[in-house]
Amino acid sequence: MKTGYLEVIAGPMYSGKTEELIRLVKRAVLGKKRVQVFKHAIDTRYGVENKLYSHSGITVHSVRVKKAVDILKITHTHSHIVAIDEAQWFGPDLIAVTDRLLKSGKHVIIAGLALTFDRQPFVPIPDLMALAERVTKLTAVCTLCGADAMFHKRVTKEVPHVNPLTADPGFVSKLDTSVFQARCRQCFDLP
Repeated sequence: MKTGYLEVIAGPMYSGKTEELIRLVKRAVLGKKRVQVFKHAIDTRYGVENKLYSHSGITVHSVRVKKAVDILKITHTHSHIVAIDEAQWFGPDLIAVTDRLLKSGKHVIIAGLALTFDRQPFVPIPDLMALAERVTKLTAVCTLCGADAMFHKRVTKEVPHVNPLTADPGFVSKLDTSVFQARCRQCFDLP
């Protein structure tokens, strides 16, 4: 039986996590690997439901699912790679699902936020990073000074703090630079 392999792509908003995931998926497809791509049903960015869509405009086909366990239900036995974007929205259940995928010999690539907008661990990403064979930690560009930004900050109070797992599906589409900004460590506490 083939051994599984876990790869995690983490970073703040606007760091290119989805773009990196799409790059790895497209590379795998060129290498004749069978790939399945999933994203959480809450992710309706740009009004696109059946594709991963990066901020830079690149896309790849994906399947929207509501719960982590749904990934297991529709993962094909012949798939080599299972890619999951915006993995933080799946919560801690994704850890057990990932473990099952790995035990079945899948290469699992997960992209998500390691920290919330107030710099708290965003489960399950830190847990999955600890279990991964490979971790790619990306940074964005600080909106204020241009330095490497490892955080994102909510800069308006107009959007209420809600649990995105129970929020309406339009919640994610409202996330833009007028609500969240990439910030470096030095600029994080500035208004």
